Amino acid sequence: MLKSLRTATLGVVLSLCMSVSAFAQISLSAENMALGGGGTAYLTGYEALFVNPANLHIQEKNYSLQISLLQGGVYNEYLLPETDFSVRSQHFRSAFLPYKSLNSDYELIEADRSSILRRNYPGSRRVAPFQSMADLHWFGVKWQGDRKSYALSLRSRVFSKYELGKGYFSSTAVKDGDNLYFDRSFRHQYQTMHELSFGYAETFDFLSGLSPQLSEFIVGIAPKIVVAGSRIDARYDNVYEYHDGDENWIRSAQYQQGSTGSFTDNQSLFNQNDTFSFLDGSFSELSKPAGVGFGLDVGITYMITFGGDLSLLQREKATTRKSLRLSFSITDLGAIYQFDKPYKMDSQEIEEELTELPGVSDIRFSGAPNEHWFFLNDQDDTPFELNSDRSEDTFYSMMPTSIQAGALFQINRIKLMSDVRLPVINHEFASKAPVVYLGTELKLLPFLPLRFGTRIAPHLPGYYTLGIGFESKYFELNMALKVKSSQIGPTNEIVGASMAGIKIYIP
Repeated sequence: MLKSLRTATLGVVLSLCMSVSAFAQISLSAENMALGGGGTAYLTGYEALFVNPANLHIQEKNYSLQISLLQGGVYNEYLLPETDFSVRSQHFRSAFLPYKSLNSDYELIEADRSSILRRNYPGSRRVAPFQSMADLHWFGVKWQGDRKSYALSLRSRVFSKYELGKGYFSSTAVKDGDNLYFDRSFRHQYQTMHELSFGYAETFDFLSGLSPQLSEFIVGIAPKIVVAGSRIDARYDNVYEYHDGDENWIRSAQYQQGSTGSFTDNQSLFNQNDTFSFLDGSFSELSKPAGVGFGLDVGITYMITFGGDLSLLQREKATTRKSLRLSFSITDLGAIYQFDKPYKMDSQEIEEELTELPGVSDIRFSGAPNEHWFFLNDQDDTPFELNSDRSEDTFYSMMPTSIQAGALFQINRIKLMSDVRLPVINHEFASKAPVVYLGTELKLLPFLPLRFGTRIAPHLPGYYTLGIGFESKYFELNMALKVKSSQIGPTNEIVGASMAGIKIYIP
């Protein structure tokens, strides 16, 4: 019954978010998403456990206890633009639900390929990344004291990331110097993580008061237990290179794959019949424990108040209204022991001469679990014909460790924030390069915050965000929306949304 309730509840929350249809930002909370996705200096509720635990000790409301239930967010990047709402919703669902069989909806025509190339492979880009994520905070609790603040939360993250070489959709090679490159590389990563986090924050008196104004140096730490669902990491390095003066193309190729749980079950089915047309599996099976680990989130914040803001001296009576915050955090520091049906496949690297290039793909790829079997098996240069070494030894995988730095300037009803995030581990949850987030919060009325933001990352699709909230003394509601950006501004393509269940404040 508990399993059915969990699956049903997650389905309801995802469906609500899908109705308007989030990116691998650290947290997909409604406030954070609306501000672009940073939040290192902004978030002060229980969500700060996963972004910067030091902010737990910042008091922007007069309360001793905060309780929140079922806060969710989603994000989805896709190959083709879709204006039809039902089709876009279906594409989002397909990114997380197991792919079972090939159908005509995935077939490509020439117009589709042209649109894919314009949209995802500008200039000399050879490989394009695509990411999808769902983030559900089942509950969150924060209680605040004079010297220390504490929080407890349970969240689930589902993530899918894939990369496709341009050569799957174009017969034209990319020129780099004197050589031509025809890139048909592929990578798909997918995993679910359930995280139970408990953390606290306190003032570090030794470094407080460094400025002439009232100031406070806060440190926070949040260890967490991580239970991971089934995992897949399929990587196909497959590049054709033509040197000026040569007669033939030189192809270099190697396939590697690691899996656990439900993905390994389907691996054995593929080994028995490489022409299968149906796979078994469900979202609940992908979410079952296949790994267990330990993680740690830590952070520091130096806050300076000014202009009569006495919140650092009168914590029980005054709330922060005018301040400058400088924050730094390290998140997802840890590893996961993958124990359920571990499986690894590693082919030998081949190098061969070819007189012609393979044809373009007849089908698209959406990033669904198990879809790579069908997509790669359908190609002329499928990797499943390569001789591979196989192993069933257990293994460890690193969590998506990243470093964040952020600043927030607050004056009464206006907040301006900026963040930069740098990944430490090349992981399915992480970008490969620094990402900058910018956001603004305005309160035209004391109870009605309006939020706007964007992300600056030339190597990733751009977006703009907007959000609205309703705040009272005893409860709070927030929601946010992301739209894809283009060279001339926002589009009508909704790529993400977040909705907060009610947050309750007890004095």
